[in-house]
Amino acid sequence: MSIARYEIGHSGKGHDPELRYITHSRYDNEWLSVVHSHSIAEMLYIIDGEGQIVIGSSRRQISSDEFVIIPPHLMHTEISSSQRPLEYICLGVANMSAVSDLDDFDPIVDLGTSREIVLSLIRGIYREMQRRLPEYEIMAKSLFYNLMVLLVRNRVIDVGGGDERAMRSNIADVKGYMDEHYAEDIRLDELASIAALSKFHLIREFKAEVGSSPMDYLLGKRITESKNLLAGTELSISNIAEAVGFSSGSYFSQRFKLTVGMTPLAFRQNSHGLK
Repeated sequence: MSIARYEIGHSGKGHDPELRYITHSRYDNEWLSVVHSHSIAEMLYIIDGEGQIVIGSSRRQISSDEFVIIPPHLMHTEISSSQRPLEYICLGVANMSAVSDLDDFDPIVDLGTSREIVLSLIRGIYREMQRRLPEYEIMAKSLFYNLMVLLVRNRVIDVGGGDERAMRSNIADVKGYMDEHYAEDIRLDELASIAALSKFHLIREFKAEVGSSPMDYLLGKRITESKNLLAGTELSISNIAEAVGFSSGSYFSQRFKLTVGMTPLAFRQNSHGLK
C-alpha cells in the first residue's frame, strides 16, 4: 500500500488574512465624501457607475468592473459621479497589503482574466453574509480564502501582518478608531482601554508612532474633515462644527483659526475663490 501524506504547517502567529467586514455601497444624495483611513486594508470592486478614488493628494478615475486596493493607514475617500452613481462592494481585510511599493502605488489593479472569478467570489461572500443560512460563516470564510489565494498567486496582494507593518497593532487600532469615530465624544481613557495601555504609555507610544499625541491627532483629524466640508458643502459653520465633533461653533472657530491661520468663513471664501 502506498500512502502520500502532506503536513499542513501552522506558524501560530495569527498572521493569516482575516475578513473584518464586507459592505455594499451605492451613491445617493446623502453620500458624503469624507477623507478617512483604516487600520486594515480595503478592497473595492466597482459594480457600476464611475467616479474618483482620492488617496492623499492623488486622484484616479474609477468605473465599473475595476478593482481597487487601499492599503492600511492611507487617507482616502471615494467621489461619485452624479450622472453615473458609484456602486461597489468593499471588503475590509486585516493582515494584507498591496504588493507594489507605496511610493509608486496605483490603487487600481488589473485583474486580467481573473476578473470574473474575483467578482463571483466577492458576490458569494456578500450573499452568504446577507442570507445567513446554516454555517454561512464557514462558507463565507471558504470563499474569502479562495479569493486571497487567487490574489496572492496573481501577485496582487501580500499577506502576513500587513496592517502591523506601519505601526504597532494596538496603536493602529486607536488611530483607526479615531479616524472612524472622530465626530464622537472621544476620551483619552477610552483610547487607553482600546490600546490596553495606561494613558501615560498610550500618549508616549502613539506620539512615537504617529508623531503627535492622541488628542492632538484627533483635533487635526477634525480640522481636516471640517476643511472638506467647508470647501465642498453649503453647511453652516455651526452644523460643520457639530458634524466633526466640536462642542460649539465658537470653540470650533477658535481652534480652526489657531490651527489654520484663518477663520472657517475665510477658508470657505478662499476655497471658492471669493474675497
